[in-house]
Amino acid sequence: MYNRSIVQIPDEHCLKKVNELCNISNPYQSTAKTDELFKDAMKETILWHYTRNGFYKTLLDNNRFNINSINSIEDLYSLPMIHANFFKTHTTASIPIEDIEITLTSSGTTGQKSQMFFDHWSMAAGRRMVDDVYEYNNWYSKTPANYIVSNYEPIEGLTRGTANTSKYLTKYAPANEIFYLLRSTGTNKHEFDPFGAVEALRRFEKDKLPIRIIGFPSFVYFVIQRLVEMKKSPLKFHPDSLVLFAGGWKGYADQQIPKNNLYEMVHKNLGIPIKRCRDAYGAVEHSVPYIECEQHHLHIPVWSRSVIRDVYTLKKLAYDKPGFLSFITPYITSVPAISVLMGDMAIMHPPESCDCGKSTPWFDIIGRAGISKNKSCAVSASELLKKEDI
Repeated sequence: MYNRSIVQIPDEHCLKKVNELCNISNPYQSTAKTDELFKDAMKETILWHYTRNGFYKTLLDNNRFNINSINSIEDLYSLPMIHANFFKTHTTASIPIEDIEITLTSSGTTGQKSQMFFDHWSMAAGRRMVDDVYEYNNWYSKTPANYIVSNYEPIEGLTRGTANTSKYLTKYAPANEIFYLLRSTGTNKHEFDPFGAVEALRRFEKDKLPIRIIGFPSFVYFVIQRLVEMKKSPLKFHPDSLVLFAGGWKGYADQQIPKNNLYEMVHKNLGIPIKRCRDAYGAVEHSVPYIECEQHHLHIPVWSRSVIRDVYTLKKLAYDKPGFLSFITPYITSVPAISVLMGDMAIMHPPESCDCGKSTPWFDIIGRAGISKNKSCAVSASELLKKEDI
């Protein structure tokens, strides 16, 4: 059992229910009691941002939103939303500047990136959610592991949220060695290093340690392609190895393959069991972690709720209907990103349609509006940074 951290909420009186909700350690606990707690926590966080953020107050007032209308989870779906794209062109905070602990930027594909502010609570509570999911999946390990990180090699001043998350994910097993696929070239630039990655994989195999691969799936796919093209023999890693993809294919959407095919490639060429290959969904505008179950489904954790909205009316859709993905969470106190409409198209499914036994719904991402095609994988990461803004 890991030592679950205690995180100090900004105001224990105003945010009592928020604190209580975030102190639930079982990520998929779903009962009438947790629904009631979530509803009450949302009312607290709405008032928190309404009284501290002029933009959010205007948003609610212009929509004639009355907090007394919230009497159930269903009522929360009428809470005015903020589109994730808003944060690409505007900055807004509900806390004093001196309370901002870190500023992170998104990994968008449009050339614009969100800028999100986090106070200590918002950052630490979000990270603790990831801790809880790892604990739930029994992914903590005292055995050292080698890491392939499909993200940017850290340099001073790097603020991208995906790089921040990937670095954080190397804490769950002691790092023997870390190899970053997007290598720093100095002068604030990065380049994709497939040959170095192939050599790192061959070196790691000889260590006989578990390997952990985390980050963008696209560059891992390109490395395995290079391994095959170089006619290298398939590698065989320790069965406790783990793959956690996150961040999507970004500028390489035209080369994306189904995730099940990618898992098969990983298993065939690296020997890692498919059940140890998982995908994750997250966004800097909504930092609650969504990590696949053993059936490879993205279940909704206890700290959030999600709804699929009609692309024309934005009304809530029933299960198994495609629409815009929308998230609601009370935990973030730094920015009013508590009801966010994403740019992703998705389908929501009922809990019982997954055999893993979790009692929360799960969703499939089926696309993103406005994706444009990109060049081959030979494009350097520095050019990708400039043109596609991973």
